[in-house]
Amino acid sequence: MAGVAVLDPASAQRSSSPTTQATRYLCAAAYSDHRFARWVISDLLEGHNRATAPSYGVDIVPIIRHCVRAQRQRLVRDLVLSAMLIATALMVVNTARPLLEIMLRLVLLSWAVVFFMACLIRYEVVVPRLLRDRFDPDRGPRMSGRRERLLYDLVQRLRTNVTVYSGFSPFVGCGLDIGGWSFVVDTRRGREDPIRGTLEPKTFNLDELYSCTTQRVHDLRLDRLRTESRLYVNGRDARAQRWLLHDPASRPSTWVDDALVDHFRRFPSEQVRHYLTVQVVEWGGELVLSIFLRFSVTGENLFCEASYFLLPPVVERYHQVDDMNGEVDLRTVGAIFLRSIVLTPFLLVIAPFAVLYRIVERWTRWRERVVTRRRARQSPTFDYGAVTTVRQRSMSPNPRHYFQLLDRIMYVKLVEQQIFDAIITFLEKSDIDTSELRKRQTTVLNTGVIVSGGQINAESLAVGTGAVAGVRHAVSAARSGGASGAAQPSSTSRGK
Repeated sequence: MAGVAVLDPASAQRSSSPTTQATRYLCAAAYSDHRFARWVISDLLEGHNRATAPSYGVDIVPIIRHCVRAQRQRLVRDLVLSAMLIATALMVVNTARPLLEIMLRLVLLSWAVVFFMACLIRYEVVVPRLLRDRFDPDRGPRMSGRRERLLYDLVQRLRTNVTVYSGFSPFVGCGLDIGGWSFVVDTRRGREDPIRGTLEPKTFNLDELYSCTTQRVHDLRLDRLRTESRLYVNGRDARAQRWLLHDPASRPSTWVDDALVDHFRRFPSEQVRHYLTVQVVEWGGELVLSIFLRFSVTGENLFCEASYFLLPPVVERYHQVDDMNGEVDLRTVGAIFLRSIVLTPFLLVIAPFAVLYRIVERWTRWRERVVTRRRARQSPTFDYGAVTTVRQRSMSPNPRHYFQLLDRIMYVKLVEQQIFDAIITFLEKSDIDTSELRKRQTTVLNTGVIVSGGQINAESLAVGTGAVAGVRHAVSAARSGGASGAAQPSSTSRGK
């Protein structure tokens, strides 16, 4: 599409926000949340058959590297604890020492292992590499050759201009649906000229409208604003798209030629839709606003559609790394000491089961891969779509700061104003009447929604001094988690 500034998907994953704070928080989460680390490795790095969607606002490469290292250190700890259990069992059977003495030694040695590993993770990994002023995404831990190859393949798969999604919403990985709008413009009605009267509308093509809109959005000159053209296909429809799925037992392709993107932009189908994505990444990747635009012509009518999605900050517990200082102090070591005492009995009991799980894990993954490929070959409606992403899986339902809420409103209004101005300017150059469109613009720009407790709560934001009250009410609702239900969309707008 000539004249349209489009984000290069090859650089979207590594360079869009490689040093974001959200990336750092998720790297640290690998060491504090074993379920998160396990999911990243099993579903993202070593997953199969399903497509992979981009994780907006973060760089997944260091996240994966830290998840692998965290899992490896947990395995070492569990192996040592399991060996201690076996040695203790042998001592109980083969020696005449008092049972209490043997068990006491086991508990003390196990506690020493847990305490040592906790200190090692904190002072050899987290503090030197993951504090706010020390984080470097390019200094991630090394992995085995097999996993390095898997990571390379994953990065290649993230060179995408096609999203194959699972479930209802096509915008997987983009967070919460915070509304949108749509309207129809009758292109047969000419605009009124004070001298020449009603003008005869000119013909136009959608490429020019997309180009005009994209250029107007980039006129905002926001450093963290990006646009891209992308196709969306449901995972259950992938098999019917020969250009997307060459082998039923393999993953669908998520990168296609620009000519094919142009084709579906001009001629959308029921299964394949094109959207122009406008994305703003702010607050260190903790606030990602995505606006999806689609224009289509049906008969003599121009249909315009926009959907708004928001990625809020990562969950609060992943921010605990910011509470760490870079020094070895008595208070911190004492806290680790006490925490190790509490955790040791639990870790000692589950260690053998964790080791056993890791031993059979590779076989079970191989078996699952075989079964999944068989199902993919046999089922015409096998779901190849991506379910979620690292960033979306770790998002919080609420903003962490008052200003994040206000910034979300600000960026929506800024981009929205440019979009409407572009559409109106373009249509007027084509001598098409925009009087109804201007009225709808006023309605849309003066209506907003806020995200509260995972719900979408519509708020009418008055123009002028009254607008502040609407924002304050929204903030109070967000703070109390008091949104009682989702917004009900109108015929032309479903909130923002």
